[in-house]
Amino acid sequence: MAAADDLARRLQALWDEQADEWPMMARGVEYLANSELREVEHGGLRCRLQFNPGRVVSASAKVDAKSIAARPCFLCEKNRPAEQRGVDAGDGYVFLCNPMPIFNPHFTIPTLSHQPQLIADCLPKMLELAERLSGEYTVFYNGPKCGASAPDHLHLQASPLGSTPFEQQLLADPEGFIGWIDKSGSGAIGQTSEPWPVAIALDGTDRLAVQEHVEDLLAKLAKQYPADPEPMLNALALHTDGKLRVILFPRTSHRPTNFGAGDGQVLVSPGLVDMLGLLITPRREDFDKLDGEAVSKIYQEVSLDR
Repeated sequence: MAAADDLARRLQALWDEQADEWPMMARGVEYLANSELREVEHGGLRCRLQFNPGRVVSASAKVDAKSIAARPCFLCEKNRPAEQRGVDAGDGYVFLCNPMPIFNPHFTIPTLSHQPQLIADCLPKMLELAERLSGEYTVFYNGPKCGASAPDHLHLQASPLGSTPFEQQLLADPEGFIGWIDKSGSGAIGQTSEPWPVAIALDGTDRLAVQEHVEDLLAKLAKQYPADPEPMLNALALHTDGKLRVILFPRTSHRPTNFGAGDGQVLVSPGLVDMLGLLITPRREDFDKLDGEAVSKIYQEVSLDR
């Protein structure tokens, strides 16, 4: 296994090289560089909006079964652009640069095989990569009905650690930010404090013990969705100060009721990044009109209540 700092170094080298040699990614990096940020607040909830027109395809992606079946999978190697290269992540996964990034850098981590997006199949890899990239990157997962624009191909993503308001608050005050319900020798479980949307935190120093706790929680959540392959959720894993922490956002819906590109609608399709307080708004009108109250309402619509 490569050392964490070596993997992070190789990923940064890949990012820099791809930005120079791949025109599509160069445009995406330029979109990000020219993106605008605006802070909104409501009832103590402080979030940021990112106006990034390059993300319009992802935000408006059709993820119904018919639409998915009609398009080639852009994460399969045979369908990727000729310029796109990767870094081996082990166990049949590869790091790829996201050509329309939200972060700098921003990686997608798909499996080499084409298989459905299921957290049970990638949870061990998510935790392992979080450890390998300790203190450098957050590794995250979007459920097939909760922000994944490729729900037919198993993949994770990675972003620089602490790039979102949620992470910044978590890293600054983990004890105050999380209401810990139970602490045992093998780990702890808690729930985010208001006004953030409901999220469940699990942490510990032993990766396998943390994995078992997460799997147990997933089994409990699955009872609410017995007809679905997995419960609706977003998840992230990060490793700092010798501790592995997993945050799960249970979801009740994919998009808010006013989602769309028409009058009175908003083109915000919440994935993990949006749930972490960085809402991606690819349309100028949404960036300009959304306020903290509207953001809180989106969270209430798509999240499990307390």
